[in-house]
Amino acid sequence: MKWNWHEELKEIVGSAVERKLNHLALERQWENSASTNGLVYTESVTRREILLCRKKLEEFKRSGMSFEQAKEKLVAEISERLVEVLLEMKRMETERLLPYTIVSISDLTDDLSTAHYVYLSKETSNTEPLTSSTREELRKLAVKFPELFSMGENVVFPREYDMTFIVGFINHFYGRAS
Repeated sequence: MKWNWHEELKEIVGSAVERKLNHLALERQWENSASTNGLVYTESVTRREILLCRKKLEEFKRSGMSFEQAKEKLVAEISERLVEVLLEMKRMETERLLPYTIVSISDLTDDLSTAHYVYLSKETSNTEPLTSSTREELRKLAVKFPELFSMGENVVFPREYDMTFIVGFINHFYGRAS
């Protein structure tokens, strides 16, 4: 039986997204999901990510789910979308559809993607530069390729240490699968 690295990637992303969502104080978001009052912020969490989770939690609550069921479904949906986005970026890089790298590493930039390197040179104070640079590139791609990335705003990126591992994992296995 052939080993399926995509399934392992989904599990890795799922765990990373769950860790990130734990920083969103999801139970409190669940209690307040019908309003934008009482947003709970922690480091490396954007307002858009919180509002996305609130919207989804409210949808799940209306369907009669328990908090635990809703949390599990939220993690699964967000993880699936993130995997799709990252693999599509990687595919576009590999097929040279992008003029620079986003997920791949580059010899010219000391093992950073070109996008990450450019972002670092502009944003020296950001504590989560890989996550932020990938989010910035996704926004650009959503404008340029709306048919592929129209739901780009519906992505919650894991924290930096998880994002670094996920990108490394994709880079390591992507070429072998092709």
